[in-house]
Amino acid sequence: MFDKGGNNMEAGKKPDRRVHRTRLLLQEALLDLIMEKGYEAITIQDIIDRANIGRSTFYSHYADKEKLLLSNIEHLRAVIKDQSKDYLSPLNSGELRFGFSLPMLQHIQSHRHIYRAVAGKQSGVVVQFHMKRMLVDLIGEEIDLLLPDKDTKLITREVRLEFIVNTFWSLLTWWMDNKMPCSAQELNTIFHTLTFHGISAFD
Repeated sequence: MFDKGGNNMEAGKKPDRRVHRTRLLLQEALLDLIMEKGYEAITIQDIIDRANIGRSTFYSHYADKEKLLLSNIEHLRAVIKDQSKDYLSPLNSGELRFGFSLPMLQHIQSHRHIYRAVAGKQSGVVVQFHMKRMLVDLIGEEIDLLLPDKDTKLITREVRLEFIVNTFWSLLTWWMDNKMPCSAQELNTIFHTLTFHGISAFD
């Protein structure tokens, strides 16, 4: 999400330039409108007016504005997952380090105006819900790599996952609300310090 220019064509299929252009116009329109009025207040009419396309054309690509939102978030998930490979600590390295967090924070820093329109805002509840689901998927995969066989009767994988997702989101909201008082790298260090101290407490 929040990256103008995302290509959502299915892998292995030759992209249709007209399809890609139309989807790009719709994605850009949605992002612009989120910054202007918040996600909840946006209508399909707002989107097609901004993108300058017909209603039937919109529905030939997306069932509703939520599906359009999800296409942006799925693109973001793919980008972050690809970049996370450069930061995820290798197995048996002796160092625990998530791969998703720094690329995600750097992306947010580069698209701060859009994130400020949704982070911690009542008007961005749907966006926050889907963003957290994306984080659950990304972080869940990394927990399985970094913390295999770490479950206890009290601290299960699900508990660790919930803790990590909510810690990241709380720090993100604080970062947005306070106009980014530190860099993405510094916040990433804070996140890792808080997270691994917490999830290692019962090891």
